[in-house]
Amino acid sequence: MGFRIRKSINLGGGFRVNLSKSGVGYSWGVPGYRVTKTAKGNVRKTYSVPGTGLSYVEESSNKNRGNSSITTTQEPIMKDIVSADIESYQPVEYKDFITSIEKILSLNKVSNWLCFTFLLAFKKIFLFTGIIGLFLKIYVKTKGKISIDYELDEFYLEHHNKTIAAWEILNKSSSLWQILQSGDVSNQKIYAGASSLVNRKNFKIIEKAPFYLKTDIRIIQVKLHKETLVFLPDKVIVIKGSKIGAISYDDIHIDISYTNFIETSTVPKDTEIIDYTWEKVNKNGTPDKRYKDNRQLPICKYGVINLYSNSGLNIILYCSNPKNAIEFGELIGIEYAR
Repeated sequence: MGFRIRKSINLGGGFRVNLSKSGVGYSWGVPGYRVTKTAKGNVRKTYSVPGTGLSYVEESSNKNRGNSSITTTQEPIMKDIVSADIESYQPVEYKDFITSIEKILSLNKVSNWLCFTFLLAFKKIFLFTGIIGLFLKIYVKTKGKISIDYELDEFYLEHHNKTIAAWEILNKSSSLWQILQSGDVSNQKIYAGASSLVNRKNFKIIEKAPFYLKTDIRIIQVKLHKETLVFLPDKVIVIKGSKIGAISYDDIHIDISYTNFIETSTVPKDTEIIDYTWEKVNKNGTPDKRYKDNRQLPICKYGVINLYSNSGLNIILYCSNPKNAIEFGELIGIEYAR
C-alpha cells in the first residue's frame, strides 16, 4: 500500500496552498464559487449553492504542458542550400577575364539607371541623363563584348558539344526547379508522409551566349535564383550579383539520381506519377479521417542533378522528367544512381 503525504496551508482570505509530492497547487474561493489550480496545471472551477449540496464542476487541462515538445518538432528546421562566396571562384589564371566581364556588367548597370531617368523627363536634367543612358546601353550591347576564339582539338570539342547537348536535353523537361532549402520531417503524419520538405524555385536554361561574350561556339546559360552559370569549353563562369567567378571543369562534380516527390502543385505533363498519398496520412498509408478536406496527392518521380565543387559550389536541381536527367548524365559521363 502506498502512502501519500499532503499538506494544506490556509493563507486566509479564501486562499489555500496545497503541497504534495506531485507539486504545488492552490485554490481561492468564496461561498458558492472556488477556483483550484492543481499541481499538474489543470484549472478546476466549482460552482455551488450553499446549504443545498448542489454543485457544478468545470475543469480544463493544461494543453500546452503536454504538447510543447510536439509543437517544436512538427515544424522542420529548413537549411539553406547555398554555394560559397564568389571570391572562392576567382583563380589567378582567370583574373583578367573576370575583371573584363565585371567592367561590362557595371557599365550595363549604370546605363539601366540612366535610362530609368526617362520616366522623370518632365525635368530637363533627367531627359539629358536618359539620353546618355540610351547611348551607353547601345554601346554596351554592340561594342562592349569580349571576343573569344577557341581552337579545340577533337577531345575538347566533343566534351563541349556533349555538355551543351546535355543541358539542351534537360531543357526539354516541362518544369525545372532549384532547391533552395531542405529540412527533415519529424512528424510525417501532418506532411503527407514525406520524410523531408524542400523550398524550390523555377530556373531557366538559355541556349545562347550572354550579351557580353562574342565567340564562335555555342554557349549555354543556366539562370538560377541568385546565380547564373555560363558554360564555356574550358571553364564555367559564375555570376552572382555584380561579382564574377570562374571554375575549372576539373573542380566540378555532378551526381545524378531521382526522388519520389509528393506534389502539392500542378503535376507537369511529362512527369511519371508512381503512387498517391493523402495530405494528412496515418502511419499505414490510409487517410486521416479526422480532417474533412483531406485531399489526395500524387507522388511524382523527379530527376535530381547535384552540382558541387571543392571550391564551394553547391547546387541541387530537380527536373520533371527523370529520363532527361539520366540522359543528361550519360552525355557528360555520369553514372545514374538508382
